[in-house]
Amino acid sequence: MESKNKWLMALAGMTLQLCIGSIYAYSVWIKPIQTLNGWDAHQLKTAFSLAICFLGLTAAFMGKFVQKIGPVKSGLLAALLFGTGLAGAGFANSIGSLPLFFLFYGVVAGIGLGFGYITPVSVVVKWFPDKPGLASGLVIMSFAAGSILAAQVISPLTMHYGVPVTFYILAVAYAALMVPASLYLSAPVNASAVKDYHSGGADVPAKVIFGDIKYYALFLMLFLNTTCGIALIAVAAPMARAVLHMTEIAAIAFVSLIGLFNGLGRLFWSSISDKIGRWNTFMTFYVIGTICFVVIAQTPAAGVFQIMVFLIISCYGGAFATMPAFIKDIYGEDKVGPVFGYVLLAWSAAAFVGPWLISRTSNYQLIFYVFAAILAFTALLLVLLKGRLKPLAPR
Repeated sequence: MESKNKWLMALAGMTLQLCIGSIYAYSVWIKPIQTLNGWDAHQLKTAFSLAICFLGLTAAFMGKFVQKIGPVKSGLLAALLFGTGLAGAGFANSIGSLPLFFLFYGVVAGIGLGFGYITPVSVVVKWFPDKPGLASGLVIMSFAAGSILAAQVISPLTMHYGVPVTFYILAVAYAALMVPASLYLSAPVNASAVKDYHSGGADVPAKVIFGDIKYYALFLMLFLNTTCGIALIAVAAPMARAVLHMTEIAAIAFVSLIGLFNGLGRLFWSSISDKIGRWNTFMTFYVIGTICFVVIAQTPAAGVFQIMVFLIISCYGGAFATMPAFIKDIYGEDKVGPVFGYVLLAWSAAAFVGPWLISRTSNYQLIFYVFAAILAFTALLLVLLKGRLKPLAPR
């Protein structure tokens, strides 16, 4: 008889993701860190890129290790690395060391992000064999929602206590939440019979995946969409101040709403994909994104600008939630875990390319047109690859 409650299990998984999801509020850190140490904003984006890069690398290559050590140890490892990374980032700021900041926030915390991202999803879905989509959607949405909470607390804390101490406070606070959540995680007794999108299924050798053109099609689809979305996330607060001339408080609210639409998009679009199909859903992402980037390139009224950005971010989040189902349709349920892990390498690559592109020029209008062209190209690519991405015939 199982003594643990599946809804408390979902809450534990959501708590882990909520904590590590604070990475999406990174743009709020840029101004206070600049004020403290005078580091260039473009340099500071590298820390964010490194963190997302190591998140993706960890998710891609540490899946077997997570299964081997179990969810409790994996969750505790996430808490240790993420907390250490934040505390180390505070120390790096206190002594004015940018390389040390990159190491702790980008690499150490980034690896912690990876363990914290894959661990709860792989456990929680096993407790909801009849509703795996709902389970994974709740957990993955919490990752995006973490930025809403973080965006609200980072600015007031840095104003009262300074940047280093704020990092220390958040390191302790997140660890205090992640440790008990990790200790509660466990698979149900009958988990061996359950397959899930993120960790279960057949072991597919990397050389087989990397030799399949369908993998590269899925990789490019996620990479190009993520490149455009993550660029906006990386500069959300500075962009709000530069383009819309927002106050600091309004810019923080803007970042919070971006996190909200990131999370809602994951639930909404993954549900829509069940009705209209994965190919049509991804095509919708690219069409909406292209139109929205063209509109914001014209620097419309602040309200229209924000709505367009929210739509882009909803598609950004929706792609992550829909991709596992797309892979399931193409490869079969038993191969989703390993294929999705390697497709997430697109996230790692986009974490560098997106922020790098948007930092090449201070002319936001130009870069928005570039992103519109990228998404229009991706839509064309999807049309050309449609024959390669046909769902498996029903068995």
